[in-house]
This record gives sequence, C-alpha cells and structure tokens, in this order.
Amino acid sequence: MTLLDTTGHTTTGHTTTGDSIATTTHEIPTTEELLRRVDALGPTFRSRMRELDRNAEFPFQNFAEATEAGLNRLCVPIADGGFGYWMPGKFSGLYKILERLAYWDSNTSQLLQVHNHAAGIIAWHGTPEQRAHFMPDIVGGAFCASLGSEAHIYENGAETLDSELTKVEGGYRLNARKAFTSVSAIAKYLMVWCAVDDSQLPESRPYASRMIFAVVAKDSPGVEMLDDWEMLGMRSTVSCGIKFNDVFVPDCNVVGEPGGWIENDPRTFSCAYAANHLGSAQAAFDFICDYVMDRPDLRDSEAVKVRLGRMDAQLYAARCGLAAAAARLDAGDDYDAAEADAVRTMHLCKNAVLSIPYEGFDIVGARAAHERYPLGQMMRDARTFTLHFRDDLYVQRLAEMALGKGFSAKKARGGSTPFDQSSAGA
Repeated sequence: MTLLDTTGHTTTGHTTTGDSIATTTHEIPTTEELLRRVDALGPTFRSRMRELDRNAEFPFQNFAEATEAGLNRLCVPIADGGFGYWMPGKFSGLYKILERLAYWDSNTSQLLQVHNHAAGIIAWHGTPEQRAHFMPDIVGGAFCASLGSEAHIYENGAETLDSELTKVEGGYRLNARKAFTSVSAIAKYLMVWCAVDDSQLPESRPYASRMIFAVVAKDSPGVEMLDDWEMLGMRSTVSCGIKFNDVFVPDCNVVGEPGGWIENDPRTFSCAYAANHLGSAQAAFDFICDYVMDRPDLRDSEAVKVRLGRMDAQLYAARCGLAAAAARLDAGDDYDAAEADAVRTMHLCKNAVLSIPYEGFDIVGARAAHERYPLGQMMRDARTFTLHFRDDLYVQRLAEMALGKGFSAKKARGGSTPFDQSSAGA
C-alpha cells in the first residue's frame, strides 16, 4: 500500500479507512515547502493581530490566504486531494507547520488546527461515501468547526457531556448546547461530538463509548449562534457558543461508530496544543531578544543574559520533547507511550509559553505594557489558550504511570480526549 510521500513529487495515495480504497494523483508539497508558504504569509498575519484582537474579529483574510496556500487540507488524506498529515507515518510535519503558524499568530494557528483536525476525523471515521461527499468540499474551501466542550461561559460547576442524538426516521434529532466553538464563524460544517442513547445499543455503555460525530451544516434550521465571546485572550478566534434546537441530522451526516474515537483511533490533540504553545513562546522570546539587542544597557547586563539563556534552554527542551513525541507517533509502534511523551511535552511547552512572555515584562520594562508592543497580547493569548487542559490533571497521570499504574492515551480524563461523566472535572 502506498500511504505517504514527502518528496514533493506527484504521488499516488490510498485511503486507510473504510470499505474501499480510493486512488488519486496530485502534487504533494513537502513540509519544507509548506513552511515556506507559512513564512510568506506570517508577517502579514502578525501585522493584523492587534486590530483583530481589539475588535474580537475573526481573521477571515488570513483564512482566505491560508486556503490559497493549501493550509486548509493538511489532514485531508492524499487520496482525497489533501496532504495526508495527522496519519500514521506523517505526524511530525503537521506539528512543525502548526508551530510555525503559531510563531506568527497563535489565534490563526489554533483555528487552522481545529479545522484540520475536524477534517481528519471525518476522513478517518467516515465511510467511502461520506469521504466522497465531504472531502472535495473541504479541499475546495469549506471549513469545519469541532464542537466538543460543554463548559459554558456563564455557568459554574463541573463540565459534563450530555449531548445525545435521538433516532427518528431518516436520521436523528440533536438538541445540545456547545461552547468554545472555534472556527464556527467561518465554518460550513459543525462537527458535533455527541452520543447515541443507550436504547440504540445492545448494552449500556458509558458516554465516551457511545460517542459519534454529527456533521451539521451551519445553516441548518435550529442552529443558533450565541453572542457570548468576551475573553481575556484568543479574542480573534471568536469561539462563541452554539445551541442546537431540535436540529435534524440525516443518517448520511452521522460519522463513525459508537466509541470509535476511543476504541479505533490512536490519535490525540496533545502535540498540536504543544506545537502552538511552543511557537508562541518562541515568538515572545525572539521579540525580547530583538528588544534587548537595541538597548546596550540590557544587552550588556549579565542578569539579562542569564534570563535569556534559561529561556533558550527551556525552548530547546520543549522542542526536543515535541520532536521525540512526534517521532514516536510517526513510528506507530506504541501510541500509549507516544501520548505519555506528548503529555510531558505539553507540560514543558505550557510552562514555556506562560513564563517567557511574563518574564519578558521584567526585562523590557514598562514599555512592554503598551499596545504597540506584542508582548501583552502574547501573554493574554497564552494564558487563555493554555486553559484548554489542566496541567495538574495531566502530570498526575504521569505520576501514576511512574508509580506503576500504567497509562492509556484514550481511556483517561483529559482535555485531548472525551471523558465519561463519572470522571468529569471542572
């Protein structure tokens, strides 16, 4: 089976899921070429950051340019017109691209990450007919939002997942309320994480083992966008809440088998989070260094040099961790071990992106608080985006593994995977 090719030459690819094998031929850019495309777009992305943040405005122009560069089809299988990332043997390149995007603009990087992951999930779990329907549309510029969270902004208490599909003739009815719906501002498709109820299964199962994906057109009757995005950071993601009021979902738009994400898909989102944090931390570090180089009093200060040296080593450790975890995913021999490395990497990258911009304020001084400098937004975006997962819950899993209790990539509480109601945290 010809699965992947990274040479940049015209390639024949085959899908790895479903009941049949599709074949197509198109030009596959190398990761290096895609990184060059990102760097060509990046300075313009960064120049728009301040205004987009001030207005909490979605980066529509960034998305148009990213689509022109092919960054909308990173995780679409090669056989379906994409570049085949986030697939066995081809993880590392995706994280390099996301890191570089985040270096220029973490908001745009996070949004493209969500869209590409959603496209990759539909492709992996979809039937040949579903891939034939959705993938050409996505390659052509249709975007996907991924709606999992039910941690609603104006409510307190632990998050629980209770969005379920009710069977009706020809499909299902969906009543749900989702939060933090990144990409929804531009999306054509809303990929909703939900579950079939127990009555549709031969035996009772926990929520995560009933999970499937409902792909809902955003213009479907009963879809209600909420105007509730008033955030400290990541403001231009415009990740508002959405209600689904008795929305009809045809059978052909329900993707996957119950529990398939947990049982049959080895992938997680952990390294993508880490890549975004790492790129953002590197951007903050480079800004600090550029500022210091223009100030002889700072450039010659031993105390400042010590701080910069520690930051440099911190970035190196995080980047090595990400490369090691991605290489283990590429090898595909032990996904639980790879996810343990990914959790370690998330911890390192989260610490880097939270500490480096913050420490930069002490080095740069009061000027850093002025809006003309990017450090304030970098810090706000980092503080907001790193709340996708609770670091203490993840490192506890590492401690349990060290104490001999084992580690599972998918069957434990965590922000990178759905959780059962019994194990839901705040």
